[in-house]
Amino acid sequence: MPTFLKSLVVVYCSDIQASAHFYGEILGLETCYRFPKIGEPEHIEYKIRESVIGISSFKGLQSHGLPVEVSGHPFEIGLKTDDIFGLFEYLNKESVKIIKPPAKSEAGNYFGYISDPDGNWISIYQNA
Repeated sequence: MPTFLKSLVVVYCSDIQASAHFYGEILGLETCYRFPKIGEPEHIEYKIRESVIGISSFKGLQSHGLPVEVSGHPFEIGLKTDDIFGLFEYLNKESVKIIKPPAKSEAGNYFGYISDPDGNWISIYQNA
């Protein structure tokens, strides 16, 4: 049986410029791929060590023959940090929507939730 080589989480966004600013500038993620290279992007990927998060515009969905109607919260992105309280202080200053401020879980770890410009949930967590 063939094996999987890599995973990629893609977030579909209604305003790719706003999402690019959020993921690239506010969260400080490094761009590792952009299509097209020149002009209005349809798809951008950001690298976090060995993980990759992509954002795609509705135009990008259409170019793959997919419907553009996406809604709800069927998933979340989880990002681990080494300073959850400092990060939430920074995100608050950047006017990022905080869904749940950092708290200690029953397992003893710290977690909190924010949302991106399209309302997708992002969990931020830190080991205790």
